[in-house]
Amino acid sequence: MTGWQWFLALGPLSVYLMLMGFLNLVRRPVLLTGMQDRILLGLAILGLIVVGPVDLFLPLSVYAAYGSAVWLIALVLLVLVLGLGVLTAPPKIVILNVPIHQVRSIISETAVSLDTDSRWAGDCLLMPNLGIQCTLIAWPSWRNVTLAAVGPTQDFQGWKRFGVALSKRLATVEVRPNTRGIFLVALGGIVFSLTAFSAFRDPTVVADLLSRLWPL
Repeated sequence: MTGWQWFLALGPLSVYLMLMGFLNLVRRPVLLTGMQDRILLGLAILGLIVVGPVDLFLPLSVYAAYGSAVWLIALVLLVLVLGLGVLTAPPKIVILNVPIHQVRSIISETAVSLDTDSRWAGDCLLMPNLGIQCTLIAWPSWRNVTLAAVGPTQDFQGWKRFGVALSKRLATVEVRPNTRGIFLVALGGIVFSLTAFSAFRDPTVVADLLSRLWPL
């Protein structure tokens, strides 16, 4: 692989790692909807897909017919597939940088305020009046929690109301920064710096790339 291919494959992933690290270093819990979480993750691995499966299985006849424009076509198709996956995926809520014992009580109080019939069964939360049935998946060492939908029958409007109410409640909570975020920021920064240096150390790389994408 060339330096540019390494940068294309690992550059977006390194930016994702740095973003997750920064979110874990703030003094407020951060809530991401399922759509936001999947879009960020999809963009992070987009370069790996382009450099890997797309480059490996791209028919030579297609490249011969469309030239360098085939990469733009492939990128558009990948974005469309990503969008379809995001829109059809079950709802979920991701909460970053908050201890499990603290976030569980916040979730319970928010759920009861929206639906008085809310109840827990182990790590599963049922909110019948909002059409929500989810399970709590915790990562204690990273202080991250995911509320993932359980079962096919879910009310997306109920999830939206629950997410908005939970976000407002978390905005009033102050937590200490998660020092593990420093590791993510450092790792992402090192990978981005190394791959960028490898890709752009030759001044002709950018000119060659532009000529391939927009040939005169």
